[in-house]
Amino acid sequence: MDAKQESSGEIYSADRSLEYIFHPNSIAVVGVSAGNSFFNAGLRYIQILAWAGFKGSLFGINPQGSEVPGFKIYTNVKEIPEDVDYVISAIPVKFTPELMRDCVVKGVKVIQFFTSGFGEIEDVRGKQIEEEILGIAHGSSLRIIGPNCLGLYCSETGLSFSPEFPQRSGDFAFMGQSGGNSVHCVTEAANREIYFSKVISFGNAIDLNESDFLYYLANDPKTKVIGVYLEGVKDGKSFAGVLREATLKKPVIVLKSGSTDAGIRAAASHTSAIAGSNAIWQSMLNQVNAIQVSSIGELVDVASIFLQVPPIAGRRTLVVGLGGGASVVAADDCTRAGLIVPSLPSKSRLELENICGSEIGGSFRNPIDLYRVDLLQQVVEKAYSKNEFDILLAHMPFELYGLVTDDLKDVVVKMFCQSLINLRGSEYSPHVVVLHGYSTAKARQRAMEAHAMLCEAGFAVFETVERAARAINKVIQYYRQP
Repeated sequence: MDAKQESSGEIYSADRSLEYIFHPNSIAVVGVSAGNSFFNAGLRYIQILAWAGFKGSLFGINPQGSEVPGFKIYTNVKEIPEDVDYVISAIPVKFTPELMRDCVVKGVKVIQFFTSGFGEIEDVRGKQIEEEILGIAHGSSLRIIGPNCLGLYCSETGLSFSPEFPQRSGDFAFMGQSGGNSVHCVTEAANREIYFSKVISFGNAIDLNESDFLYYLANDPKTKVIGVYLEGVKDGKSFAGVLREATLKKPVIVLKSGSTDAGIRAAASHTSAIAGSNAIWQSMLNQVNAIQVSSIGELVDVASIFLQVPPIAGRRTLVVGLGGGASVVAADDCTRAGLIVPSLPSKSRLELENICGSEIGGSFRNPIDLYRVDLLQQVVEKAYSKNEFDILLAHMPFELYGLVTDDLKDVVVKMFCQSLINLRGSEYSPHVVVLHGYSTAKARQRAMEAHAMLCEAGFAVFETVERAARAINKVIQYYRQP
């Protein structure tokens, strides 16, 4: 049931397309209870699926029987009078072999195990049960997601595992061994108006694994960019082959954890993953042109450049913003990240002096330190030329004016945002916007309001110049690889 590599080097799965797992007509959740316990995973799954708008039939299962308002509860999957495509297991590990046998008899296509306590723990019995359920599935059409995972999110079909997830589809996909990191990625991206085609939390991956899911996403027409969180892989050679094929079709951004001794130990206890040598992983990712990142935040940073920014041809960067000191730091951050910050041509500087009246109180060299935010739009239109620059970065520090009242600060922030929105869609639209330097509660509130306004307008918005510049440079490197 594992992915296999043929002599051609292309990877094939026993099921070459996994489209069907995202389009079940019916779902049964095993372990649904409305008792007095603080948290019942089965009940939360069925409630979230209903809230997310799952269009098929939903059934609850509890061997002891249960009364849950709004849902029909059966004592066994075999008792359900309709076909069942997809089963979610939220029951103790010791009961899972019996559930597997029932699913095979019922003709279930996919079972996803939220249940943990298998090979990821130092318990011989957990590994034995893992092997037992694999043996039960062998020879049948039943596929396994997990165990020890949250499962699938696909807004288009109403699959979800969090009430915080948007009911809106996009063209970003994420697959990860960690359920928590999957949740983090979705919420981080949604906060920046980036939405998902599919999200796959696959845990221990004893059957369907990272190679199967990556192969599917690489060929999914609804996915443009793929994010991956890995602690280890089942078959390094197969995964490298799939990854190579995937990066030829679309960007693949990889967060590989377990790069230290402590991380390797944590990976083994989390999903039973074999992390492998960090040096080997870095070499392999470089060879196949995958984009390596070091956090979920950076993964979303890079995705935002691919999804929200037009293609960038080079590294010549024009930095426009407020604050002399903040502009100097911005120039350093861009340069350290691999971008180039060339001087503004003399002709352009003279034109800016004509617009602003004087360079006193600011600087027109690049970065442009603009002391009059009301002139931002005019300054950008005069300074930014595609013959001179490839990237336009606009930034706004929020702890800036020591002598200015709160009311005037509000005006400055709104004027900054509106000027950029006025430029949106033109050849002078900033590639990225950085809202940074807020430490007080009031400044943070202003920054969050500006962030929401600019993200809604379609800008790629960052919290630091360093993060924006690093993400841009990684995207440029991806496109420059042969």
